[in-house]
Amino acid sequence: MLQYITDSSAKRSVEDQINDVLAAGCNWITIDPEGMSDDEVRALVEKIMPACLEKQAFLLIKDKVELAKECNVGGTVLSQNSDTPSHARMALGAAAVIGVEAASTQEIDRLIGLDMDYVEMSFKKLGVDGVKALCSYMEEKEMELPRVAADGVTYDDIAALMDAGCNGVAMSEALANADDIATETKKALSLLKEYEEKEQAKLNS
Repeated sequence: MLQYITDSSAKRSVEDQINDVLAAGCNWITIDPEGMSDDEVRALVEKIMPACLEKQAFLLIKDKVELAKECNVGGTVLSQNSDTPSHARMALGAAAVIGVEAASTQEIDRLIGLDMDYVEMSFKKLGVDGVKALCSYMEEKEMELPRVAADGVTYDDIAALMDAGCNGVAMSEALANADDIATETKKALSLLKEYEEKEQAKLNS
């Protein structure tokens, strides 16, 4: 699976970024509100929500749980020390998608047993080996949650991260600053589909 995280510092507007990745088939969008006011986020959600609904795409807002609730989006991903999964669940409801960032075994330990939907790991901090170690640790702890590598991921990193134990990747700058966002998104989706088909073949064998 591919998650797209918006980048307000990119040359293309956030609205254009989202429309391009949606058109390419990405159905999981996270708005990173860094560099944006709450009013700008509200206006953005109002503009892009119809397209997200049409494409049946998840739309999340990073960290700002109350704003995510107000905008009636599908959930949030929480940075360390930004909020708790329990508060996010109470605020957003049982159907919301809630992710939490983690970059160490200690942070993973604090997440065991919490009501959340996926773990997001910083590729920039951990590298492939660090991501692999955390994926293995989650398996040891029987944490059956999807594992997503984020933060600096490029197309060239996807294969190694999936082999390391990830279930998906989150891309941002590599797509936001591409000459053709839609084309680069399709490339990433195609590669990820290959891994999904391999995993399905293993399950069916």
